[in-house]
Amino acid sequence: MNHLNNVLLEGILVDDPKLIPLAEQPESVSLVKFDVASDRFYVDRNGKKACETVFVPIQCWGSLGEKCLERLRKGMTCRTVGRLRLCKWIASDGSSRRAIEIVANHIEFRRPKNGSSPAGTEILEEKDNESDSAGEIEVLYEV
Repeated sequence: MNHLNNVLLEGILVDDPKLIPLAEQPESVSLVKFDVASDRFYVDRNGKKACETVFVPIQCWGSLGEKCLERLRKGMTCRTVGRLRLCKWIASDGSSRRAIEIVANHIEFRRPKNGSSPAGTEILEEKDNESDSAGEIEVLYEV
């Protein structure tokens, strides 16, 4: 039985997306990464309003990444659908490190109203659900 590994995250881009060079991959395969800050508002034990912010790294492969590189900018709100991936590595000091990131297969974002193009929602999606390879992007819906 396959376990469900699907996540939906909405938040604000912390920085502009960055193209990550891949030495072992052909030039046609591209990886773009960016971080999203997502807030959770709640009332604490003392009855005071509180906010918890989590910063989540996002990976976009292939055409999806290229479209995100073109269209997403720091401060924009985006909704990401994808799967969780655990990264493990050894740091320069010899310690073992781990981090969780989202490998995206669907991105929605709102274009700013003050931009050159009309405001609205745009959806970007991988055509195939390939794990770590280039997927085709299709703009499915624009308002």
